[in-house]
Amino acid sequence: MDTELTIAERDSSSVGIVTKQFWGFGSADAPFVLENRQILASVQVAYETYGRLNHRRDNAILVCHGVTGSSHAAGKYAPENRSVGYWDSLIGPGKVLDTDRYFVIATNMLGGCRGTTGPSSLNPATGRPYAMTFPLVTIRDMVRVQERLLSECLGITSLQLVTGGSMGGMQALEWAVMYPDRVQAIAPIATCARYGARGIAFNEVARRAIMVDQNWRQGDYYDAPDGGPSAGLALARMIGTLTYVTDTVLQDRFGRKPESEESALERDLHARFDVERYLHDEGEALVRRFDANSYLYLTKAMDLHDVSRGYPSLDAALSRVTARTLLIAFAADDLFPPYQSEEILHILTRHGRDVRYHLLDSAYGHDAFLVEQHKMLPHLRAFIETLT
Repeated sequence: MDTELTIAERDSSSVGIVTKQFWGFGSADAPFVLENRQILASVQVAYETYGRLNHRRDNAILVCHGVTGSSHAAGKYAPENRSVGYWDSLIGPGKVLDTDRYFVIATNMLGGCRGTTGPSSLNPATGRPYAMTFPLVTIRDMVRVQERLLSECLGITSLQLVTGGSMGGMQALEWAVMYPDRVQAIAPIATCARYGARGIAFNEVARRAIMVDQNWRQGDYYDAPDGGPSAGLALARMIGTLTYVTDTVLQDRFGRKPESEESALERDLHARFDVERYLHDEGEALVRRFDANSYLYLTKAMDLHDVSRGYPSLDAALSRVTARTLLIAFAADDLFPPYQSEEILHILTRHGRDVRYHLLDSAYGHDAFLVEQHKMLPHLRAFIETLT
């Protein structure tokens, strides 16, 4: 899950005002070739940076977002824009990702809809949105786009740290496997080396909710007068939300409380409990900021995630990792259960790698890496202090 917090929920951002930046590469003569050999003639990447790159260009940290996130990891865009980044409590002067010391980069992922090329982008060959003609992308494709941004645009060839939660953690792992000589450390949080059956199943249900919406129109809805599959995307988010939080949180926060006394007295299907209102609010919030086709593509990229693809085994793939590694999992996370992090731990330990693991308690389950960031802070800080 990805949450963009407001100033009402956070006092302020010590990063201050930030600007979304854009960089593009590729042409008809030199397209970007994806893992499945399909091509994109050109790619635009949206990204934000915090702090300063030193003259040696070796103080960079890459932050990777979750499935419905964006490049907006910290700060806010303007005084009148109240939305602050999803990891604002971690990024800034004196914070864990200390911008007095490090140059922090956050990108929007390939296939997304927050400034990086995705299904809603215009296909240069047709002048119309790609929609479902957009090629299938993988976590590796996302990482390769990030690598080109860093090396070709920013002149960065070595990363002090790559970190992220959920889908962001998948990218951190791929960075360490794909570019072992360029990554000093990784901190994958609430993630896995290969996505499990439960996550794949929920993603398929969520995708189906979008695709049965009559306004989906096989993905070709961008010019439709009555809009796209808003109801389907909202339902997909409601389904996803139930995998992000635990029964304990829902019961403690909502229980059987009605939305209002009037709702409690109604006797029809439209009467709402408070938890129903919460789910509808979550769905409507995603509709306002996200593209349904991107949701289809990014959830499928998660399903396809398997760092062992193309290697003889998972052991062989992870044996390539030389980066110092911090793994964080949450005991109540049913979407990325702790055994998935422990699988990585055991393999890296067997290969003699520098790896540490923390299993944290949180009633929030998978959402904990966003909602209870303070529980990760001591472990992240201790790990980062060991970096050179």
